[in-house]
Amino acid sequence: MISSICKAWQAVRASTDVSATSLDSAGLHLTRAQVLRGATAGAVLAGVALTAERAIAAKSARAKPISDIDRVYDAWQAFFNAGDIDGLIGLYTADVLYVDPDGKELVGKENVRKNLAGIIALKPQIVLGDRKHLVYRDTALTTNHWKLTIPNSDGSKQVVPGGGIEVMRRQADGGWRYIIDDASRSAS
Repeated sequence: MISSICKAWQAVRASTDVSATSLDSAGLHLTRAQVLRGATAGAVLAGVALTAERAIAAKSARAKPISDIDRVYDAWQAFFNAGDIDGLIGLYTADVLYVDPDGKELVGKENVRKNLAGIIALKPQIVLGDRKHLVYRDTALTTNHWKLTIPNSDGSKQVVPGGGIEVMRRQADGGWRYIIDDASRSAS
């Protein structure tokens, strides 16, 4: 797409169609239409570049391994509250076992994605607190209590407390990922 826009812009600049309404800028004779087409092409190119830059930055932020277990929780909370399903899913292993708040077992990232997408559609905010981590070599048993705040259509808010028990494994890149996430209960 970018190459076709560049070619179009070059064609506009190379055209010899000069009318009485042309603009003379540094010896170039451009019509009003040519200037507008050029400005539009430039704006599109700038928008594409900015969008690509943001996507690359977001992807690289998600792709960085998180070597501190508590920071995994911080990232999970931030991605969840931002509605960033791709960021959330990046914190799980491909074959994760996820137990939803109703106790239903789901295996694999795509099943977790579907479940979390339904929850995120409600635009909730979550706070993960009372975090505890037991680490043995490359495996960690972690617990937390959470408070989910869900906005209602009338402007009021519903607060749902809960907890989770998770198992994380340190990956080859040094980062921790969830291999089991049980959001149906909390450990006291």
